Amino acid sequence: MPNAWRGISFPPWLVSPPLRRLTGHFLRKMAYASALDLGVGPLLGLLAAPGAFSAVIMLEKYSSFLGWMRGHLRDDLYLTSIPDKYLFLAVAMAISGIVTTIRWDQILPDSQDYLNLAPLPVPPHRIILANAAAILTAVVVVALDVSLIPAVLFPLFVTAAARLSAVAFLQFSASHLLCVGLASIFSTAFVFAVLGLASALLPRTAFRACSSWLRGAILLVLTALMFSAFDGAGLLRHLQQVPASPVRYLPPLWYLALYQVLQQRSTPLLSELARYAVSGLGALVALSIIAYFLSYRRRYAAVLESGSHPSSQFVFRLVLTCLDAFAPRRPGLGRAGQRFVTRALLRSETHRLVLAVAIGFGWMAAFEDTARAEFAMAYLLLLGLRIAFELPAEVPGNWVFRVILDPRRNDAPGVARRVMLSFLFPLVLVPCFAVTGIQTGWVHAFVSLLYVLAISATLIELLLSSYRKLPLTCPMPGFRDNFLVLCLVQFLGFETFTRGGAALESWMWGNPWSFLLVPIAMAAAWRWNQSRLATARAEGELEEGLTFESAAAAAVVRLDLSDAG
Repeated sequence: MPNAWRGISFPPWLVSPPLRRLTGHFLRKMAYASALDLGVGPLLGLLAAPGAFSAVIMLEKYSSFLGWMRGHLRDDLYLTSIPDKYLFLAVAMAISGIVTTIRWDQILPDSQDYLNLAPLPVPPHRIILANAAAILTAVVVVALDVSLIPAVLFPLFVTAAARLSAVAFLQFSASHLLCVGLASIFSTAFVFAVLGLASALLPRTAFRACSSWLRGAILLVLTALMFSAFDGAGLLRHLQQVPASPVRYLPPLWYLALYQVLQQRSTPLLSELARYAVSGLGALVALSIIAYFLSYRRRYAAVLESGSHPSSQFVFRLVLTCLDAFAPRRPGLGRAGQRFVTRALLRSETHRLVLAVAIGFGWMAAFEDTARAEFAMAYLLLLGLRIAFELPAEVPGNWVFRVILDPRRNDAPGVARRVMLSFLFPLVLVPCFAVTGIQTGWVHAFVSLLYVLAISATLIELLLSSYRKLPLTCPMPGFRDNFLVLCLVQFLGFETFTRGGAALESWMWGNPWSFLLVPIAMAAAWRWNQSRLATARAEGELEEGLTFESAAAAAVVRLDLSDAG
């Protein structure tokens, strides 16, 4: 032990190698156990990117030369930078909370931990202490990762523009790091408190049934918080006009107030809000600790209990009955595959979370812009299902299909297409049909239903282009390498689908006979696609049939640059 620690006695179990190894085990589990593992380095880089990018784009705003040209050299930058401070706080809180929500499955023990650790001569209190130490380490690392780069760049830009000393820069940087770090810890503690209390108080089967939907709701709240990052000045202005407004209970404003108090730029209102930042964090951390210990003890003790089978629950059977209505009546891959995929989607925590987020974002977008509500809901739901198809089930589920099916006589798009339609009808088309029918009439609602179904079917075909795998059986290749590109493509696709679909429908209602162009266009596109596939099949460039593996990118690509023909 180093000389600095001599003379200080610790309990032997606190510094023992088993505790350190258990802590490392739980840290690795939280870092790596994920269906779409990005690795520790890329994950930390991804978490740090929003704050770093936000700080970099502010270089132009705090340029001394541009400030001189705009006549803002005499501005108090500690005050004019308030909107940017709120942006950093809101983004940090949203990112920390989202990471905690997504990683919740890896925080508490599962059956594998129980089977591996329970037989060992390790006291239960040491296991729970190691898990708590791992969680604390992860929280601190995430908080520092999210706030460290902006804590250097943002104060540097502001103090340089204000021509302040190096001491002022260090004070600014320390204030930024403290406030953003505390905000990140508050967000993490909030997720722990909500999910931990739900896990401790609800029956185990009830918590398993609602956990993914509760996590999806938390993700939506945190996403809305991130969107508020660009309106910090407006929120503070509203609060100054109406001090009793519910906006005062928005946590980022508490830490913005603490930020201003530390920089001696506070008002009586901000001083009051700053007290919420300290007292609220203390109360929430205490509540999250209590919830953690209660949920950990209960979950660890009941991790191997069987509980009631999901298929025996009335609501689950009712949902499956609705989804099975879209399965083919004829026995075969179509019927078996559709029933397998729908059940796996509903029983898997990860897949239910993806569906909950997709549905929640769709309804959120619908309330934001009612003119293209059904298009936004349809696009996000279908995209969420397409992403869920690429997440392998926890237990390999393709072995039975691999054994009994001839890959050359079966294909996967038919199964995936029916699954998408089975979720699209009850979650998007039927609610939109009911709302539109009440508002504008049932004839209008029926025509709109057919139109949305037509363009949704077109989107399904685009999403399933060259799709040959059985859903949920193997991961998508190249996800980590193409993540940012895929996000950009899907964002552009969302804008094109929603804006273009809504604009085209509006134009067609001005020319009702133009609705006949939709089936004509779809028939022409289908015929062109069949001709394209026939040509590719004749030239030996088309891979057909069912596959059970994620094929890597081809090492040799045929360019067909000859002038023949």
